[in-house]
Amino acid sequence: MEPTRRPTFTRRQTLGLAAAAVAGTTIAGTTTAQAGTDRWVRDTLRRMTLEQKVGQLFVCYAYGATADTADQRNTNLYGVATPAEVVRKYHLGGVIYFAWTDSTKDPQQIARLSNGLQSASIGGTGIPLQISTDQEYGVVFRVGPPATQFPGAMALGATRSAQFARLAGGIGGRELRAVGVTTDFAPVVDVNVNPLNPVIGVRSFSSDPELVADLAAAQVQGYQRDGRIVSTAKHFPGHGDTRDDSHTSLPTINHTVEEWNTIDAPPFRAAIRAGIDSIMTAHIVVPSLDPSGDPATLSKPILTGILREQLRFDGVVITDSLGMQGVRDKYGDAEIPLRALEAGVDQLLMPVNPELAFNSVLGAVRGGRISEARIDQSVERILKLKVRTGVVDHPYVDLSRVATVVGTPANYAAAQRIADRSTTLLKNDAGLLPLSPAPRKILIAGYSPAALGTALQGRGATAIVKDTGATPTDARIDEAVAASADADLTVVLTMKAWDTKVTDKLAKQQKLVNALLATGRPVVVVAVRDPYDVAYFPSAQTTLATYGYAAVSMEALAKVLYGELAPAGKLPVAIPAQPDPARTLHPFGHGLTFDPRDTRLTVASYNIHAGAGSDNVFDLERTAQALKALDADVIGLQEVDVHWDARSEWRDTLAELAVKLGMYAGFAPIYDLDPPAAGQPRRQYGVGVLSRFPLVRTENHPITRLSTQDPNPVPAPAPGFLEAEIDVRGRRVHVYSTHLDYRADPSVRQAQVADTMKILAQNRREDLQILTGDFNAEAEAPELAGLWSRLTDAWTAAASTAGGPHTYPAVGPVKRIDFVTVGAGFRVRRASVPDEQVASDHRPVVADLLFRP
Repeated sequence: MEPTRRPTFTRRQTLGLAAAAVAGTTIAGTTTAQAGTDRWVRDTLRRMTLEQKVGQLFVCYAYGATADTADQRNTNLYGVATPAEVVRKYHLGGVIYFAWTDSTKDPQQIARLSNGLQSASIGGTGIPLQISTDQEYGVVFRVGPPATQFPGAMALGATRSAQFARLAGGIGGRELRAVGVTTDFAPVVDVNVNPLNPVIGVRSFSSDPELVADLAAAQVQGYQRDGRIVSTAKHFPGHGDTRDDSHTSLPTINHTVEEWNTIDAPPFRAAIRAGIDSIMTAHIVVPSLDPSGDPATLSKPILTGILREQLRFDGVVITDSLGMQGVRDKYGDAEIPLRALEAGVDQLLMPVNPELAFNSVLGAVRGGRISEARIDQSVERILKLKVRTGVVDHPYVDLSRVATVVGTPANYAAAQRIADRSTTLLKNDAGLLPLSPAPRKILIAGYSPAALGTALQGRGATAIVKDTGATPTDARIDEAVAASADADLTVVLTMKAWDTKVTDKLAKQQKLVNALLATGRPVVVVAVRDPYDVAYFPSAQTTLATYGYAAVSMEALAKVLYGELAPAGKLPVAIPAQPDPARTLHPFGHGLTFDPRDTRLTVASYNIHAGAGSDNVFDLERTAQALKALDADVIGLQEVDVHWDARSEWRDTLAELAVKLGMYAGFAPIYDLDPPAAGQPRRQYGVGVLSRFPLVRTENHPITRLSTQDPNPVPAPAPGFLEAEIDVRGRRVHVYSTHLDYRADPSVRQAQVADTMKILAQNRREDLQILTGDFNAEAEAPELAGLWSRLTDAWTAAASTAGGPHTYPAVGPVKRIDFVTVGAGFRVRRASVPDEQVASDHRPVVADLLFRP
């Protein structure tokens, strides 16, 4: 690079002219703002050297956390050591921040770096820098936490909310501006119509041009009007229908002109109408728009003929990175910037060899290939942009304000609201969701599971986190499968599992998910990036899409899993089936939901035989494991000993079971006898309830009984009919546990049924009543007929059943005498009789219920 002379104007002159440019006085009936801007731009342009003009065309990165950090990588690339020296040497118009250049460690550091680089630029050319980054949010971001991490474009597409798109742009823009970033290379306005697109995917709002256009326009307004930074629509003329990545090859888009006009163009038109400041080009070939085979970045028919003349865009056009292979396939690194400028580009982003590119442009102007007037045209646009965004008048940021703007609780709350609306429930065939709120052991495996693990642990779960990554090894797959055996539930997170061309060449994510599904245990499959993943797991019964794996997205997922909020997201793309993509698995707009109050409730009834199994051996741990296996929210128990006698080792079996299962307990003794010795607890035997939900109250109602403790019993009222009022996510459900008389004579049972009906009638909410118990009679028995006027037998009402129907005896059962019965407020989704033959002399009965709307 040749040496250059210093500018003839000062920083003071520059800022004074800028202040005049933005003043609001009027002359001859018009504001002076535009006149002032034009005057400042003309005067600045007139004073600039050719080298300074050429420098304004370049946006480059520099290594270092501060402007004065010496880094050998800078020396290798630029011949100078510090970022400040890079800016001064090339008179750069802009810089771009990345984490890998050490530019984005934390907000305070970024702000200090920005101020240092602005000082270097103003001290050199007198013109402040355009400082830029790629903060698309979702899966592409350069400024990480504590800056607010919003869901990305496709998550916004799932919300269908232009208001959310603008909100994210506005807050994101203000946070970037607070740390000195004046340009965001966002939003992506490509229409992702190709599910096999390896580079766009969830970076796009949708496969629907109209939806992309609406959200893009809203986000542009958020960035520019609310956030006061430059917004950049990308990647023109549209990168949404490619199977190749322009980072590594030159893709071809075979859309006809008509298809381009109906699919790719609408979002760019909408962005231009919204006042977009900048548009980034794509390194793609579109033969219908330019048959030369040149990438759009180097195509005059596309950038000048279409973008400038047809779409009438007069803002700044910037290339995508000139280090990408898509633009380097056809021409050398010295020729690329020249052809880009000739095509209509204003700014050249990240050339591979900045020295070569700078001197190539300088030489082309001096040699007459490119006129200085053409350079002036681009520099004028760049300078006007800098004035319009306020960086000329206010190049520095206030370090004391950074923490008050960036990553505030209010900003994160806004990001969470968006994430909460984006989570999309695709399949819930097993009715697994929502989960009960009880503590449980959950395996979270797959890609980036830590944030979800934290969210689930905050809800009382024991989270087993296995980060198997995007390309899990066989050993890690085996570890995850082994861990699932000890978990009540597995949630597996996939990240572009469909992409076996680049991301996961050996399809190891697919192997992991299929291995977990093959265990037969409950598995939830979540596509945390591209929703297309779920098509590769047709046997999965529970699938969701989050479109990103930031903490707010994982918190929203946890809320949906536990039924704290209804899934509201709708697919912004269609998901083709696999291996037959001609068939649609889930159409555009698909998304299941549930009312968080109309949730599943699993209820069981189990005569536990005082903790003794069918072998008559007392083993309370065995009983606990049998109860745990039911995975029920509420369990009605019969034959419960509380310090009864030696058969149960004088133990409080109900209290111990409650502790072992992490559940609330209610008890109603049928018999309440004096202790065997002074100072010891009373001897009690009766019925109980275990619940994952809080018990509001319990009551022991008397019903007719024939005492087994009286040698000459007569029917008389006696306690032992338990009512437990349970708070199920805000609904008061009345659960009853009973043990009817066992004798062959049905008269006592008939009286007990009559008493039961009177007690149930005391509760006006008959729809939310559940009666569980050992009825010692089958459903058709005449003495039970009174129950069916108010209650429904879950077994006969179930949409599907498993096992059973007989419950007694446990070994070789011949009759069904154990019941879950429900009021009109419930729909019975499924009923089952587990094949448990050892833990008791009865088998349990389980009913999966749904609250009716």
